[in-house]
Amino acid sequence: MIEVTKDLPRSADGLAMDWLEVPFGPVFSGLPGGLKLTLTLDGDGVTEGQAISLVGMVNEVEEGKEVDAETFIERLASAMPLASVSYRLLACQAIERAAGLEEDPATAQARAVALERERIASHMGWLAQLGRQFGFAWLTHRASTLQLEIRCASGKRLAELAPALQALVTRLGRTPLLKSRLKGIGILPSDATGLSGPVARADGNAGDAWGRLWQRLDEITTSLDFIKAIGEPELPVLRNIGHGSGTGEASVETPRGQAQLSLTLEHGQVKSYKLDTACRHHIGLVAQLVEGRELGDALVAVGSLDLSPWEVIS
Repeated sequence: MIEVTKDLPRSADGLAMDWLEVPFGPVFSGLPGGLKLTLTLDGDGVTEGQAISLVGMVNEVEEGKEVDAETFIERLASAMPLASVSYRLLACQAIERAAGLEEDPATAQARAVALERERIASHMGWLAQLGRQFGFAWLTHRASTLQLEIRCASGKRLAELAPALQALVTRLGRTPLLKSRLKGIGILPSDATGLSGPVARADGNAGDAWGRLWQRLDEITTSLDFIKAIGEPELPVLRNIGHGSGTGEASVETPRGQAQLSLTLEHGQVKSYKLDTACRHHIGLVAQLVEGRELGDALVAVGSLDLSPWEVIS
């Protein structure tokens, strides 16, 4: 036995075992589709890991292939299926500023309501994913049903759905063992930088998976209050920019954090752009969150980040 195991790596308990590199995804229950998570396992412990996106977009316009402004907006929104309204708004704002348009307050308010509606729907989608990961069929079903209703709901309908959303929040708070399963899991490293959205805002609440759950639940309530106070949502539509030229920048707080876009517009055509997203930074947390954890805890930690592989820009 000594001869057989002498060249094997040593586990934390001193035992010599084969370390296995195991892929999870790009289709794995409890993790977003398109995310490939590779973990090196020592028994049921994780020695190291990394995550990559298999569906992220390329951050460039090909040389000599300028894109019509409307086409650029559609392409960007289509490339981000988990937050299409956010990126549609981001593109509209950047293009309108490049063309020299002043912000219209009424349009800005209606767009903001649509953004908050998407935030609620996105957080419902994450809760459905959490339910799949934990085997809570009731949570997956309820959150998925609410997500579908919310995505295109009017302001009035969202107000009608508020009691159902609050009931879900209350039930989650009373779910046996949920807190013990999430508390202390996925604590952010102290030197983490470039974080935004619920991942960053939950840092003041221990910065773990439990804190991220309740941060998103709090944001659902805040978004509902905003919609009730402002009015009806309106999907972002590009205003008339004519054949405008210039450079423009915009920033939008998407459901997963801040996205920034800068672009150059020439005669109504997008000549070049640079996009930065929250998930581009958050995916780098995976290696530190999984190292030294049990396999189940590592998967919970990764899931709690709510990574969108489409928003990982290369």
